[in-house]
Amino acid sequence: MKSKPIKYVASFLAGGVLFCLYLFTREFPAAEATENFRMLSDAATIPGLLFTMFGALVWASSLGAMDGFSYGLSHVFQALIPGARNGKDETYAEYVARRREKYGKAKGYGFLLVTGLIFLAVAVVFIALFYFV
Repeated sequence: MKSKPIKYVASFLAGGVLFCLYLFTREFPAAEATENFRMLSDAATIPGLLFTMFGALVWASSLGAMDGFSYGLSHVFQALIPGARNGKDETYAEYVARRREKYGKAKGYGFLLVTGLIFLAVAVVFIALFYFV
């Protein structure tokens, strides 16, 4: 239970660093107010999309979306390295069962989705201010 706040704080700090890095590379203080709203929206969109998409990638991977890709790559690498196969002909079903037994399902990545969606909500607020103020 103690690790949940640490995950959220760390992800918000990382997102805040990306937010600030974007603003520091622009002429934020010298710009007009409406232009500042656009820059703030862009600055919040970057960590929002990164966290949301990375969380979605982990979620899809935990459901098995990458199993076929990793199975194919493992066979390609085994074919390229002499003696790597040593008579091992593993079927796809055996490969998936072995991977599930060894690694299990990914857990504890929901904070990435939540953090990303919060940053995206902030970006929507700033873009609304840009258009309506």
